[in-house]
Amino acid sequence: MHEVNWLAVLVAAIVPMVVGFLWYGPLFSKRWLELMETTEEEIRKNFNPLKTHGASFVLALVTAFILAQLFAGMGGPESVSSMTGAGGNAMVGLHLALMALIAFVLPVSYQTWAYEGRKAGLFWLNLGYNGVSLIGQAVVIAVWS
Repeated sequence: MHEVNWLAVLVAAIVPMVVGFLWYGPLFSKRWLELMETTEEEIRKNFNPLKTHGASFVLALVTAFILAQLFAGMGGPESVSSMTGAGGNAMVGLHLALMALIAFVLPVSYQTWAYEGRKAGLFWLNLGYNGVSLIGQAVVIAVWS
């Protein structure tokens, strides 16, 4: 395993929480509820914030740690900076996130959507959230490493 900047990992783990608050809150809450064919009251009925947000944060920590490992495996900031010049770490983070999104998130999201028979809009809405979150995490890791 490579050494990682644990503060960067921690901050990167907060990114999906902030993006999720905005994405499924003020930005797309009405659309998400419509696509889920439910109401806010039904969601709140069995909602356990500690279970939901706690597990989400732990998983975001895992994702941030793995992104840090992948970035370090690419040679870390010294190697990346010599390849890309000033400000290149953010672009490498973006590239890393897009590769992970296409290779891992897209296939799993598609399979979940296809087998659950949900509306296509829900697939795109959730994929958008995951993409923005992953890009945010990877850029934080890459810039802060």
